[in-house]
Amino acid sequence: MTLLVKNTRMVKYESYGQGGAAKRDYRSGVIILFFICLAVMIIARLFKLQVLDYQYYLSLASDQHEIFKQLYPVRGEIYLNDREGQIVKDGHRYYPVALNKTLYLLYALPRDIKDPDAVLQALKEVFRLEPIKSDKPVTAEKSGVSVSTVLIDEDPQGVIDGWNLKLRKKDDPYEPLKHLVGEKEIRQIEAYNLEGVGWSKEIARFYPEKSIGSQLLGFVGKQAEKNILKGYYGVEGCYDKELAGEAGFLHSETDTLGRWIALAGKDFRPAEDGQSFVLTIDKSIQYFACNELNKTVKEFSAESGSLIAMDPATGSILAMCNAPDFDPNEYNKIKDMNLFRNLSIADNYEPGSVYKPITMAMALNAGVVDPFSGYNDTGQVVFGKHTIRNSDLKAHGWQTMTNVLEFSLNTGAVYVARKVGIDDFKRYSQEFGFGKQTGIDLCSESEGSLKSLDEKGEIYLATASFGQGITTTPIQLLRAYGAIVNDGKLMQPYVIDSVLDADGKVVKKNEPRIVSQVISPESAKLLSSMLVSVVQNGHTKKAQIPGYLVGGKTGTAEIYDPVNGGYLHDINIHTFIGFAPFYKPRFVIISKIDKPKNAQYAESTAAPLFVKVGKFILDYYGVPPEVK
Repeated sequence: MTLLVKNTRMVKYESYGQGGAAKRDYRSGVIILFFICLAVMIIARLFKLQVLDYQYYLSLASDQHEIFKQLYPVRGEIYLNDREGQIVKDGHRYYPVALNKTLYLLYALPRDIKDPDAVLQALKEVFRLEPIKSDKPVTAEKSGVSVSTVLIDEDPQGVIDGWNLKLRKKDDPYEPLKHLVGEKEIRQIEAYNLEGVGWSKEIARFYPEKSIGSQLLGFVGKQAEKNILKGYYGVEGCYDKELAGEAGFLHSETDTLGRWIALAGKDFRPAEDGQSFVLTIDKSIQYFACNELNKTVKEFSAESGSLIAMDPATGSILAMCNAPDFDPNEYNKIKDMNLFRNLSIADNYEPGSVYKPITMAMALNAGVVDPFSGYNDTGQVVFGKHTIRNSDLKAHGWQTMTNVLEFSLNTGAVYVARKVGIDDFKRYSQEFGFGKQTGIDLCSESEGSLKSLDEKGEIYLATASFGQGITTTPIQLLRAYGAIVNDGKLMQPYVIDSVLDADGKVVKKNEPRIVSQVISPESAKLLSSMLVSVVQNGHTKKAQIPGYLVGGKTGTAEIYDPVNGGYLHDINIHTFIGFAPFYKPRFVIISKIDKPKNAQYAESTAAPLFVKVGKFILDYYGVPPEVK
C-alpha cells in the first residue's frame, strides 16, 4: 500500500514537471515570436525609409534650397519647327523662341550669420543700393515690408528693409533674398566670402528673338500678390497652366529649433515640370514678315498694323505679326497695356471692299450670277434717304461681275447682294465664319459682329455687301479667303503644332481639320480666277509678283466716328488679302495698315507689303514660276 502511494506521488510529481517544461517552452516561443515580429517591423521600417521614402528623406538630408527646387517645377519652353533648329528633342529639331535661362537665387541661412550688418552692407554694395537713411531700427510693423514677399523690382529702400529683417531671423533656417541674380553679382558675393549666404541656379524666362512676334508669344512676369512667375497674354498666358507644370508638396513637423523631425508624419510629392509647345510658325517667314510690317508702319506713320500668313490647305499659321510690338524680355518697361494685345485676332473693324469677294462667292455658289454676268452701273443706288455711290463717284455703264471686283464697284456689290437676298447673305456670312470666333488655339479672340443684318431695311444688306456696318477680325478674313482658294473648304486655323512632355516626347499633335464645305469647288475656282484678274487688270496691279499668278483684293475701309456718328474724314484702314500661286496656292496673306498717312489707298501700303512677304515665301519654298 505504501509503495502504491509512493508510486502515485511519483506519477503526480512527474506529471507536474512536464507541465512546467511546457510552460517554459510556451514562454520561449512567445519571446522568440516577439523578436521575430520586432525584426520584421525593423526591416519593414528600414525598407520604407531607405526605399519607399528614399526621395523624401534625401530631400530632408539636403539643404533647404534643394527642397525648394523639388517643390517648384521647371517651366516648359516654346519652340518653332525649324530645319536648322538649335535644340534636338526626340529626333526633331526645334528653334527656341521662349526658353529658360540659368541665373541664380540668392538666399540666406540666418542661423549661420554672425554679423548681419556686415552681410547687409556687402549686399548693398554688390547691388548698388542706397544705404538705409532712417536712424530708427527697422521692424516688421513699421517698415510695412512683408518678409516673405519682397520683390526684386520694389524700391531700393524696401528691398534693403526686407533683407535686414530676414538676416536677423535667428530661428529661421532659410530665407530667399533675391531672384534672377546674374553671374557677375554672384562672383562678387563669392569674393566677400560671407557666412550664411548661399546661392543656387534658378531658371528665368528669355526671348532670343526679342520683339519678333511678341504679341503671339506673350511674356512671363511676376504675380505680385503671390511672388510667383506667371504667363501673361499670347501663348504664355493662354497655356500658362500647361507650361508652368504642377508644384510639389512637402509637409513635416519641426522641433522648436525648426529642424525636421524625420520620424514625424510627413507628405511629400515632387513637382511635375511643365509641357513645352511647338508652334506652326516658320522662323524665317516670321522674322522677315514682322520686320517688313514694322518698316511699312513706320514709312507711312501708321497707328498700327497686322500681318498673318497661312497655309490655306491646312489652316496652319506660318507667320503672325503686329506693329508696334514690344520686347518681352523688358515687358515691365511698357506703359500702354494695349501693346500686349494680339491685334491679328482681337481687332474688330469694318473691313471695307475686301468683303466684296465674300459677297461674290455667295452669288456664284447660289448660281444667280457668273463671272460674265452684267449690270448697268449708274454710279449710285438710292435707298430712301440714303444714297450709295462708287468710291470714285463715277458711273461706269455696263460692267461684268469680274469688273465689279476689278474696279471695286460698290453699286455692283449691292446688285449682287440683292440677288442673294438678306437671309442667304446672312447665312453665307455665318458659314464663312463671320460673327463668331474662328476657334484658333489662342486666347482673347474677338468674334466680330453681323448684328446690322438683323435690322430691318435693305440699306443694311447693301452696306454689308461692301464691308460696312459689319465688323470682322483679320484672322476671320484670312480664313474666309483661305476657303476660296482651297476649293471651298473652310479650315480650322491653328498655331500650336504639337505639345511635348518634360522628356521631349510628343504627347499631342494637331492635324488639319476641315470645318465645312462653305462653297462648291467650282465656285471657289471661278472666284479665284476672278481675283487673279483683279491683280492683273484692276486697281491692285501693285500686288503682282513677277513669274506668278497672284490673286487678291484691296480694301480701303472708313472708320466709324463714335462721337459724331458717320465716318471719320480722310482716316482709313488699308487691307490687302492675297494668295499665290494660282494653281496650287502655298499661302494666303492678310496685311492690314491702320490709319496710314500720305497714302490714300491700300494699293500703296498693304499691297506692296504683301508682295514683299509673298515673294520671300515663294523663294524660300523654292516654288517654280508659273508664267514667263
